[in-house]
Amino acid sequence: MLELNTNNRDNFINFVNFPKQYVKFLETAADLTLKSEKRKKYQINFIMINDETIKKLNSKYRKVRRITDVISFLVSPELFIGDIYISKNRTQKQAKKYDNSWQEELAYLVIHGILHLCGYTDYSTENKTKMFVKQDKIFKCLFSHG
Repeated sequence: MLELNTNNRDNFINFVNFPKQYVKFLETAADLTLKSEKRKKYQINFIMINDETIKKLNSKYRKVRRITDVISFLVSPELFIGDIYISKNRTQKQAKKYDNSWQEELAYLVIHGILHLCGYTDYSTENKTKMFVKQDKIFKCLFSHG
């Protein structure tokens, strides 16, 4: 059995399959979100996948048979370790729909995914409103930190 060494664990944010030129901006979005939630220890993997793969994850783990833009898994609540999957195809379509650049749309979903790890949900109107107010505020901060 593999044992976690929690004494020397460095914080990290890892981006897999994301355009390299976007990573710095996305790291800033993640950092701002983690700071706003007062998270001091964390390990988060962001993995970009296609619509078909995210639909399978959504179906298997949430019992929802549709494509989603982001799905978050809190692997260890104690250590705040999580994996966040983001759909490449869906985010490209949403960027056009919401008049964002693809980089902005990805940043928005990085924020959204981390808020899910922190316990925010968007399944009811009340919770969705709370979550989106917080996420919009963090998103706006991204552009004042430029």
